[in-house]
Amino acid sequence: MPSNKKPRKPRKYIPKTLPLTIRHGEEAETALQLAPHAELMKLREGYGDEGSWNTIVARLNIGLVAANAAGKEDQAKEIRIGLDAMLKVDERHKKSGKWGLSGSDLKQVGDGLVLTDNLQLSLTRKQFAQAIDYVWQHAAK
Repeated sequence: MPSNKKPRKPRKYIPKTLPLTIRHGEEAETALQLAPHAELMKLREGYGDEGSWNTIVARLNIGLVAANAAGKEDQAKEIRIGLDAMLKVDERHKKSGKWGLSGSDLKQVGDGLVLTDNLQLSLTRKQFAQAIDYVWQHAAK
């Protein structure tokens, strides 16, 4: 006969991460939004690099996928204009060897990033996570 006569309590499952149905905290949302804007300012100031360019383009691609998935075609067009401006920045870099933005490029890219930030707040965490996964799966192709 066992020395402990009390029945064992069932273990409760405690998830290690938040489920996709719960939004990030305000700090995490802000951190996701601030990194591309900081990189945009680096490009504006003239000390940006390829990492800055890649960060901004990845964020705009995520915004474009999210806008198309949500059926927001007008926002998708504006984000696409920002992506086209980033392609001009890349072409300029290939010619001159320097990373930089013109005034119109800065405005177009900034508008695209703001629209992406607004989409992030208006969509569910699951919808935005699906957009991120899609971009990362297809980024190297």
